[in-house]
Amino acid sequence: MITRRRTRVAGTLFALVAVVAATIPAALAQNATPVAQLVAPARPAHIHSGDCVELGDVVVPLVDLTAPVGAGVGQAGRATPAESSFTTVPMTLDAILGVDHAINVHLSAERIDTYIACGELGGGVDASGALVVGLREVSDSGYAGIAFLSPAADGASTDVSVFIAPVLGAAG
Repeated sequence: MITRRRTRVAGTLFALVAVVAATIPAALAQNATPVAQLVAPARPAHIHSGDCVELGDVVVPLVDLTAPVGAGVGQAGRATPAESSFTTVPMTLDAILGVDHAINVHLSAERIDTYIACGELGGGVDASGALVVGLREVSDSGYAGIAFLSPAADGASTDVSVFIAPVLGAAG
């Protein structure tokens, strides 16, 4: 009885080792050629006075936009990647909308003078007091996006979310 059990266990272990050994060459072949993944640089963004044609001074810096890092999920190979940021700014939405302001996104900290997306702040405010505006492509950057501004819970500040993604169908 013990011999039969040992034989069955040994046979099972041999089968398991054979399956694992058969998959090792494929796994090694996949890992032998690493694929370079481009990681977008952090992209500075600001609320400026003025408009996108004539940007004024920086009124409030926003958190840099970044791409998500980590393992892809869902249809990661088919989805359009997007970059985002979230900032609570120390101004009410009424104060932001009370004078001309625009959100401007830069290519990178190293290329701060290269603008890639911009949008003037204004338009209809929804029932919750939030404003959503488009950020149009600048300088043929290939990026456009949206900004979502809503009153923060404290009543004295505004939550600002900024999203950009490659323009679908753009060259490059």
